[in-house]
Amino acid sequence: MGVRPGRFRMSPTFRRRHFNGWVAGSLLLAATVALPLISIFSGFLSAGDLAWQHITEELLPGYLYNTLLLMLGVSLLVLIIGVGSAWVLSVFDFPGRNILQWALILPIAMPAYILGFTWAGLLDYTSPVSIFVRNTWGVETGPYLFFNILSLPGAIVILALSLYPYVYLSAYVWFSNQSATVFEAAASLGHSRLSQFWRLAIPMARPAMVAGVSLVLMEVLNDYGVVSYFGVDTFTTGIFTAWFSFGSKISAIKLSGYLMILVFALLIVERMQRGNKRYDTLKGQYRPYQKTKLKGFRAYATSLLIALPVLLGFAIPAAMLIYWAILTLPLVMDYSFLPLIINSFMLAASAAGIVVLATILTSYTLRSFPSKWIQVLVRFSNMGYAIPGAVLAIGIMVPFLWMDTQLNLLTQNGRQLILTGTWLTLLFAYLVRFMAVGFNNIESSLTKTSTSLDEAARSLGHSYRTTLVRIIIPLIRPGVLAAGLLVFIDVLKELPLTLILRPFNFDTLAIRSYEYATDERVPEAAPSALIIIFMGLLAVYLLSKITKNPVR
Repeated sequence: MGVRPGRFRMSPTFRRRHFNGWVAGSLLLAATVALPLISIFSGFLSAGDLAWQHITEELLPGYLYNTLLLMLGVSLLVLIIGVGSAWVLSVFDFPGRNILQWALILPIAMPAYILGFTWAGLLDYTSPVSIFVRNTWGVETGPYLFFNILSLPGAIVILALSLYPYVYLSAYVWFSNQSATVFEAAASLGHSRLSQFWRLAIPMARPAMVAGVSLVLMEVLNDYGVVSYFGVDTFTTGIFTAWFSFGSKISAIKLSGYLMILVFALLIVERMQRGNKRYDTLKGQYRPYQKTKLKGFRAYATSLLIALPVLLGFAIPAAMLIYWAILTLPLVMDYSFLPLIINSFMLAASAAGIVVLATILTSYTLRSFPSKWIQVLVRFSNMGYAIPGAVLAIGIMVPFLWMDTQLNLLTQNGRQLILTGTWLTLLFAYLVRFMAVGFNNIESSLTKTSTSLDEAARSLGHSYRTTLVRIIIPLIRPGVLAAGLLVFIDVLKELPLTLILRPFNFDTLAIRSYEYATDERVPEAAPSALIIIFMGLLAVYLLSKITKNPVR
């Protein structure tokens, strides 16, 4: 006899034994993840020191101004590039369209700080491009070709070129799923294609646009490599300055608190703007949009225009990195390069494994014991991705330094760093930062698996653990692999967390490429950067194979 869904009942002993174990594990995990947030908020409310007084009077207004201007500029650019490209690809047919709809995703594989120092090297006075312009046309280029890229406008352009795929992907999927019925009705009322774009497509795509821009702004607030290299003082660089230059822990905590408030305000605004509005088309009325075929000059001009973000955000920088790598590989490929690769891969693989295990625990707990408070608990443990890496690093260092002090008092070892500056601290930071990345993939896979399987397994006497290991995990294997792969790549290119929390004399590919760039040795940074980019490209390819859901 089959088990009817919703009729399965556990005995009190069975419920108590399993419920307490799974929920207690998730509760412990959520409390551990909350530790950095608690330390930041507690320090944020305490009194400041002399360094904090100097920061508030002299530096804080500049941090706030640059951060807000950076967010505004990047938001506008990614909307123009991402939404514009998505709309053109959705309604027009032109040469190279099928290639460009995939190629536009490529810049996401290139970290923003790598793109930044590559373009700085490309436009530098001594670069092959500048030399060619001077020798061929006799034009005096100045320190940088075209304009001073090491500036706030330059940082805006670089971040936009690196992050626009977030907006492009969400907007393209949205436009592709809209029925032609609405646009045909608008055309019958005399609206031109441009009028349809502004008055129909943009308002209807608002949820996708806001979702994409929200992710972009989170990345902007988390960025340290671009803004520090380009000399733009933001909250993130201010945290590094307060901690390492001023030696003021309380000032770094307070700046982290202000940045957290800014992030939470952004999340609240994004949630409020959704409201209860509906943006869907009429059910049963869907019909694919018939693309207009462009011809002649317009067709090739459109191809070039849409290809421009790919050229600037990936193709040209990647070609330059390959050129530099060929020149400098004999110089940097020494005994210290192999440990860089090993450190990076071991760290990324360890973090991916830990995050996947933690997210399987929390997502399966939510599935097996659904309730409001467990849902709140699990969601709270996934807040780390919305918090910039520099903020998390400070929030983690404070309690870990306190624990080191207590351990030194117990063991009477003097002032030694037992926990701080170890792999344990770094892996914990990655768990807090990237847990949401794993959870989103695994939870989405779990929702596609019927709970009747769980109930049938338990009715046959199998425990929750056996059900999870022998039934659920094999069914959601693609989601688990995708989650691990995404975390692996994120850790591989993560910079602020690793810079602050890494062990002494411990370098990764990301840190080495950044250090070479800040030492004005950009060509030497190319080999490390190319490995990171290659892994990013491999991730895009593997994810398309795992999910089997390519962009249409």
